[in-house]
Amino acid sequence: MSLLSDFYVAAPEAAIAYDTNRALPDSERAEFSGLTYNELADLWAILQGSEATPQHAEAFESVLVVAGGERLINRFPAEFVSKLASLDDASTSTAAAKWVQTGELAYMSCESSHVIPIINSASRLARNAQQNGKSLYLWMCV
Repeated sequence: MSLLSDFYVAAPEAAIAYDTNRALPDSERAEFSGLTYNELADLWAILQGSEATPQHAEAFESVLVVAGGERLINRFPAEFVSKLASLDDASTSTAAAKWVQTGELAYMSCESSHVIPIINSASRLARNAQQNGKSLYLWMCV
């Protein structure tokens, strides 16, 4: 069984619609698997230059829980979106090298070259969200 993990841009009032209609343009979404807000909280802490704390994960606001957690939507924290939006190639590479040494990514022996596309997509979507006055969300489905 695999965990689907989509990042997408939406206005807050439209965020939950993604659960039943994932038809957004590529400029507003990216599809991944195996990522939860816990892994993203680790990345956020890295971008802050700090250690991950429970508060990093808790800051991902729960927007939707379906069937006891079979499907979830969480909003990326605004500060994390700002950090993602400001990334350049050098800081992305540095963050990727550190991120793969944390949690599940380390357990799965991920290489930084495998997570750079994830960080780049998150950065692209964060810029889109900021430019359009929207938020960035994580949709997860077991």
